[in-house]
Amino acid sequence: MDSTKTMILSVFIGIAMIAALVSWAIPEPSQRAVVTMDRLDVVVLPFANSSSWPSAADTVEARTEARLVQASGIDVYSRGELDALFGDQVLDRLGFLDPETAERIGALIGVARLIGGTVYSVQLTEEETTVCEAWADGKCVTSVPAIDRSVRILAQIEVVDATTGRIEAVVDSNGEAAITTRRAEPFSGYDVLVAAAADEIAADVASTLIDTYTRGLRYGLYQDVEEKRDGFVGHRESSRFRSADDTASANLVIHYTRVKDDDEMTVLWLDEEMRAIQEDADVVSQGEWRLYRLGLAGLEQGRYTVVGVLNGVEAFVKPFIVEP
Repeated sequence: MDSTKTMILSVFIGIAMIAALVSWAIPEPSQRAVVTMDRLDVVVLPFANSSSWPSAADTVEARTEARLVQASGIDVYSRGELDALFGDQVLDRLGFLDPETAERIGALIGVARLIGGTVYSVQLTEEETTVCEAWADGKCVTSVPAIDRSVRILAQIEVVDATTGRIEAVVDSNGEAAITTRRAEPFSGYDVLVAAAADEIAADVASTLIDTYTRGLRYGLYQDVEEKRDGFVGHRESSRFRSADDTASANLVIHYTRVKDDDEMTVLWLDEEMRAIQEDADVVSQGEWRLYRLGLAGLEQGRYTVVGVLNGVEAFVKPFIVEP
């Protein structure tokens, strides 16, 4: 088989695989909710540095704060007031927090959780290698000398309850970054690699906070729903429904994308006076799909609301109209 036929066959197989994946996948509902199970207003303290790289702790701290600012469900407070109260020299020595200091900081600046820790190792490696400069028939025909450079940062981060001083989570994390350059090319320095490795540690911290203290789900309100394998596909998403048809219903599809097993979900269907006309209680698990349905026959024309409450915390509020 010549190369043209091989390429055509590969493209055909690729298209067929994509089509199969699309037909297999269950489309996500359009709306997303992030539910915070507990107060998640945090301040990132200066990280202690016991590594050989002088700026490593500052870099990991800055990247962690930036990542948490971007994360849904987390409120990050400025450390400015803390700097004024404690002073830079005191903060530089904090590292891991004793309970008394943690409670004092929490009381002074009013946050629920403190993020602190130590960067204890920065490992730099540099190795001779080669990179391919010219290819022919899928093979490298010309290679040139090059250098592999890499950075690995080891850190331990604590999440502390600022009201009790109790350590709630410890993140043992390592971040890695690497670059390969031709020997003749200039190298801009390891700072860029250190920053990239710090980003991986920051992602670990954000992931730990999100997994521990928040839940996530996708939801949508639809005219019609079809069952697909273990899930549901909503059709004609809407905030307006007609009650003339005896079989008409408002269909709420929820995909529990990030929850704990045995989390409790309550779906409340409320009338215009915010009185409950139907309540659906459920116990859910990670990855499950659920369909909650309100029959519209006999309902008066007006404004209605469906509310989702996860473990006692309001997850979403979705108003809709019922017309004759």
